[in-house]
Amino acid sequence: MSARAGRIEATLDLSSLFGPAREQEFGNGLTNVVAIYLSVKPARGGEPVAFHGRVVEILFDVWEETYSVTVKDPQHPAGRRLVLPDFAALRSFLSDERDLDLGPLSALAAGPFVLEARVEVNPVSREQLQRTREYIANPPAGTRPGGAPSRSVLGAVASFLLREPDPGTDVHLLRSPSFTRREVAAR
Repeated sequence: MSARAGRIEATLDLSSLFGPAREQEFGNGLTNVVAIYLSVKPARGGEPVAFHGRVVEILFDVWEETYSVTVKDPQHPAGRRLVLPDFAALRSFLSDERDLDLGPLSALAAGPFVLEARVEVNPVSREQLQRTREYIANPPAGTRPGGAPSRSVLGAVASFLLREPDPGTDVHLLRSPSFTRREVAAR
């Protein structure tokens, strides 16, 4: 944690989450998603006083054998696109989260605080989410009474609920030791 120009910044080493075993998973030709959420919370619990979120979409191009990466965060809400030449470059990119802007330093009033990170790998792939929404909203004609197409209330509700990521089993929670505002180093 550091402070620059009155803003809280965090740098994380996530290399333990993106080891060599991920190469096969991320090189499958489907869109993979890594969601990283950081929050500064009172050490005794409570609502975050500062927050940062980043979603990284990864698509391995099986013809070019490169990784197309789209990063969406507060600085690039529409997405910033990169092409990384190999898994080593992708792993390096995902592992080193630098200078993430969490918000104003003034948010750290009386404390102690903790930095919590939640990293979700493939909470729900975009393709799976879309297929699930379509199936629930409009199941095959043979599964509905009368076989007539209709958009069910269940389908509408499911479309809304499925927007939230299902944590699944690949969720990693990290928590810093407690710190105070005075301990946040100025840069």
